[in-house]
Amino acid sequence: MATIDPHRPSVDDAPAPSVARGDVTGVLLWLVLVISAVANMVASYAAAGVAVNLACGSVTGLAAVALVLRRLKGGRR
Repeated sequence: MATIDPHRPSVDDAPAPSVARGDVTGVLLWLVLVISAVANMVASYAAAGVAVNLACGSVTGLAAVALVLRRLKGGRR
C-alpha cells in the first residue's frame, strides 16, 4: 500500500504556469534586436553590400524603438 506524503506537492496541486502575451512579445523583440545586431556586425566584417547593412540596421533600429515604446507605455510590469 502506497502512502501519501502530505509535505510533497502532487502534480494536481501545482498551478499551471501562465505566460502573459506581453512577456512573449518582449522576449521576441529582444531576440530580434540581438540577432539583427549580430547580423549587422557580420555583414560589416564580411564586406557585404550596403543593402544588407541597411536592412540589418533598420531591423535593429525598429526593434529598439519598439522596446522603448513598450517600456514607455508600461509594457513591462
